[in-house]
Amino acid sequence: MKYRLACLFVLAATPAFAVDPTGIPQCDALLKRYEACSSLLSPKQVHAAQKELLDGAMGMRAAAGDPKLRPDLERYCTDRFEQMKKESDIKECMSKP
Repeated sequence: MKYRLACLFVLAATPAFAVDPTGIPQCDALLKRYEACSSLLSPKQVHAAQKELLDGAMGMRAAAGDPKLRPDLERYCTDRFEQMKKESDIKECMSKP
């Protein structure tokens, strides 16, 4: 029983999911790195980060098919990635090559 609970805790505390690609390289890079780095957040922040990641990816995929929105989305992802490298709780991880 203790082993099962320990496994459930590890699974619940670790973001073990893969975000589907958006088709926009800048956004895919941002989402991939954010997914990899979110496990370094405090336990309270991990759930919120996972939700933000999944919601963001879904919105990006939906907007990626619109040629009018695509340039703005590319710029947003590039800017957001750079911002997270400088100002987030996981900036060291986000800054890794």
